[in-house]
This record gives sequence, structure tokens and C-alpha cells, in this order.
Amino acid sequence: MAIIPQETVQEILDAVDIVELIGGYFPLKRAGSNFLAICPFHNEKSPSFNINPQRQIFHCFGCQAGGDAIKFVMLYDNLSFPEAAKKLADQAGVMIREESLDPREEARLRGRSDLMRLQKSAAEWFHRLLFKSPEAQPAREYLKSRGLSMETSRNWKFGYAPNEQKPFIDWARAEGFSIPQLVEGGLAKWRDENNPRQGAYSFFRHRLMFPVNNDFGEPIAFSGRVLSKEQGGGKYVNSPETVIFNKSKTFFGLDKTKRSILKEKRAIIFEGQLDLISAFEAGIENIVAPLGTAFTESHAKLLKRHTDEVVLCFDSDTAGLNAASKAFRVLAPSGMLIRLALLPEGEDPDSLIRKQGISALRDILENAPEFFDFQIDRRGGKLNQGSLRDRLNFARDLSADIALIEDKMLQDSLISRVTIRLGVGEDDIRKLVRDAVAAKVRGEKAAHKREAVIQRRQNEGGGRPEPQSANSPRKESDPPAQPIEISNRSIRLLCRGLLIDAGIRAEIVSHPIPEFFKNLTETEILTRIWEARFDPATPASVNAFVGQLPSAEQQCVSRLLSDESARITPELARDCLAALKKQSIQREISVTKAQMGAPNLPENEVTRLTKLLLDLRGLLNEC
Repeated sequence: MAIIPQETVQEILDAVDIVELIGGYFPLKRAGSNFLAICPFHNEKSPSFNINPQRQIFHCFGCQAGGDAIKFVMLYDNLSFPEAAKKLADQAGVMIREESLDPREEARLRGRSDLMRLQKSAAEWFHRLLFKSPEAQPAREYLKSRGLSMETSRNWKFGYAPNEQKPFIDWARAEGFSIPQLVEGGLAKWRDENNPRQGAYSFFRHRLMFPVNNDFGEPIAFSGRVLSKEQGGGKYVNSPETVIFNKSKTFFGLDKTKRSILKEKRAIIFEGQLDLISAFEAGIENIVAPLGTAFTESHAKLLKRHTDEVVLCFDSDTAGLNAASKAFRVLAPSGMLIRLALLPEGEDPDSLIRKQGISALRDILENAPEFFDFQIDRRGGKLNQGSLRDRLNFARDLSADIALIEDKMLQDSLISRVTIRLGVGEDDIRKLVRDAVAAKVRGEKAAHKREAVIQRRQNEGGGRPEPQSANSPRKESDPPAQPIEISNRSIRLLCRGLLIDAGIRAEIVSHPIPEFFKNLTETEILTRIWEARFDPATPASVNAFVGQLPSAEQQCVSRLLSDESARITPELARDCLAALKKQSIQREISVTKAQMGAPNLPENEVTRLTKLLLDLRGLLNEC
């Protein structure tokens, strides 16, 4: 295992067009010479995510995320620098040339790589058993009963986990995987967590296996379905979370369906994996399914990256309605339009397709009402003739959901709709919404305070972590880097000039770094840029240099590169240097005056400081 040298990083960035790259993830709109989009890294309504084709960088003026093509893939796909660079290198056909890596980082990366290899090997083994093992006959019969062909099984890499654990353990050992690796990868569990000597047992037994893939289509976990009513455990059992698998950030099937979601501009959410597969094979492809976990903010952010509209397709029973309401409350704050498609009683997508055909399911999805229309239609009609108290109680429930909608125009429309449909006063509804918004804000403030207390305690207990280089794998536990702001205008302009103008750079860096930089704050990044070797005329060269900086410095330099208003000329660059020299002398004068005011100062020290002060004033007059 090794790190990727800067020359190779530059070669990768030269071969990748950042507009084409990001445009493959979500829609972009041209804005002059640049492109704009809704930022995928924070919730916003107006686009502040800017892509500069000339500099081959992106920058969000809202959340300050920014960088080159590799940095985008790191943030969007949650990858380390080497993983993101290798992904782009594979796409661009660039050969990776690596250098030696720190042993600790090498061990960490090797462990992650081994887990990926384990999941892939296990998926292939389970898949072979499904087709060849006599013990897998119940799994094959079950698939047949659901109308799923062996061809579909091959397309989705279905598998079978045997009931007896010995074949699995024997296979793992033959492949070179240890028992601790199986446990770390979620394929086995210790019999006694406190005493590994008691051995381990296979996590999945006598189950139909569905590989759970990352965005590249690589297996990172499994979901196993029971094959007999006598089996213990849930109907579906998912792999426990590992360093490569986080349930709250993963949708089943997204690797196959994301292109269709982008094309259709709508994501349909099913509750089960087999429902998704049946619909996908029948022609409805813009679908995802959660992995047996409640919707999270991470799920909402993941969907928001691909679409602005979501259709929740849940069962029509009470449990399904409750699940839909919970999902709405998580998804609504992201700004997406939420629709609710309820299936006929007793049906799921798969059974409906088999009984009535794909057109029946398609009609339900296409005509799915917006969430509030459904709620009002379901309960409002009955309440119109009821007491004012009942109608206000229902309005209070709706107001709590309306408060989640941050778009004021949509809020007003919903308030008017509720007022008319329920026959209650508009002022009453507005007050209920205001109360709900205030309660929401209070809850958020309390949560922020709790997080701040936890963060402070962690910092006090473990000290502040050192900043990581972008070329180091990112850890999920790392706190966000503290932002760096350069308030000195002369330093900002000089940094930008050295980054983007070859003429300015050639003139300025031909001289040594001025000694007076040591007397000034905020010159650290300027010094790095001065000392670095890159070609301002080649964006890939600049971006390869920026990619080597610690995260906080990357963000700062990204802002400088994106600041189109900061115009710099060779004459202005010289003026900036002169201004910084003047500031340095003024700072020294202030320090000298403070030293002269010290009590009981020896006469010879007074003489020395006086002479120094005169010399400094003389230098200042020459500036």
C-alpha cells in the first residue's frame, strides 16, 4: 500500500473534466462562464454551489465546501483521498504510480481493503451455492414462487447462506480469512464478546442472501431473508455496521437505480428488497429501499443529491401510514416534494405486479397525491362535519408537519389549503404553525447545546487532533476542521495572484520569502503557496498542490480561488508586498514601545530600544 505522488494526482486531474464529473451526479445550470447547482452537502433552496471550468474547481458559498474533482468525489462518495483518486484514475485510464506510506496508515488501508475483498469473495461463494448446492433448494423454490428467474438472480447476484456453519468457516479459512476478520466484516459473531477463545459462529444461516453494494456496485454488506417460518430472528437480517457499511447512509439498489432517478427526477421508496427487484425487472427503475432501519437525515441528504421529489410507497395499514409519516418528517426539511402512494389492502408491490401487472403499480405511483393532500383527504372529509375542537386538533397535527417546510410560499399555500378544507380560521392555523416552528427551533438549539457540550468534553479529554493531509484516509470519527479565514486583504490578494497568474508568480517567487513575514499573522498559507512548485497556467497543477494541504487550508484556498471579485495585477501584487512590509514595521514599533514601558528597565536596554525605535521609524518613512 502506498500514497499517490503529486505528479500522478496532477495527471488524474488533467484527464478529468470537473463539469462532466459533477454533471453525472446531479443537474447543473450554466451561469455565465461557470455552472451552478443546489449544494449536495447542505440543505438550501437557492443554488450556491459553483463549478469553475477554467480553474477546474467547485466551491459552495453556503457551506464553504470546495476543491477539485478528487475532493468532490471524496465528499460525495465518502471516500479517502487514495480511494477517490483511484476511482477517477480508473475512469480516465490513468496508471497509478504510488510511493511508500506511513506503516500505520498502510495497516488501516489494508484492513479496509481486506474487508472489501472479504465481502466480494463471500458474495461470490453465496452466489455459487444458490445455483449448485442441494441445500439451497428451498431458496431456489422461494425465488420461483416469487416469479424471479435465475437470470434475475444472476443480475442481482443473489446467494444462499448454508444452515451449517462449518462449510462457511472452512471456505473462509481456505480463502485466507481469519475468524477476527469475519467478525469485523459482519459475517460472524463471537459466541462470547468478552472471551473470543469461545469461538465464533456464522451470522447468516439458511437465508436467501442479497448483496448490499456501494455506489461502484461493490458488495459492502448483506441482507438475508428467512426461508422457513420456523427460523428465529427477523424476516430480514442485515449485516451489522462495519467500517465500510453504515445502514443509515445506505439504500439498497441505489447503485443500479441512481441513473434512472436522475433521469426521472423522482425517487420511489419501497419497504422491501424483493419489491424493489420485482419492480426494477418489470421496468420501474427509479426506486430505492432502506435497509430495515428508520429514515435518517443522512438518507434524506443522499436522496436530495439525486432528486427533488420522493414517492413513499408503503402498505395501507396503520403501520404503513405511521412509517410514511415518520419518513415525511425526516425528508421534508430537505426541501423535497413528498408524495404518498398507498397500495391496495393486503398487497405489496411484488404481489400487485404478479396479480395485475406492472401497469397497475405504475398507475398508483404516477397518481400519488402530495402528502398533505392525502392527509386532508383521509381525515378532513370526516372532520368537516365534526366539532371545531376535533378540526383544530387535526389542524394542530398538520401544522407540526407544515412547520417542517422551510419554503414560505409553500407554507402559505398549505395553510390556505388547510383553512379551506377544514373550515377553520386562517389566523388559528398560522398561530399553530408559528408555535410549531418555535418548538422546532427550541429543540434544535437544545440539540446544538448538547452537541457542543459533548464536543467540548471530548476536546478536553483527548486534546485537539492534528490536521490531516488530504492524501490521508479520512476517518468518520474525525471532528470537522476549524475554518481558516484570512482577514488581511494584502495577503488574500497575494495568495490569489500566486495561485492563478503565472507572470505574478514568476516575479514574486524569484525572490526569497521576506523575513518580515515572521512578524505577521495569517502568512502561513501564503508561505506554503510561495514555496510550492506548481504551474498557475495549469489548473490540474494548482489543484494537485491544493489537494496536499490539510483540510482547513484546502477550504481557505478554495475560497480564494473562487473569489472572482478579487482582481490582482503585477503592480497590485508589488503594492501588497510593500503594504505587508509596512504592517510588519508598524507591528515591531508597537512591540518596542510596549517593551520600553516595562518597569525597572536597565539604562542600557532603554538606550537599545530607543535606537531600535528610531531605526524602525526611519524604515517606516522609507516605505
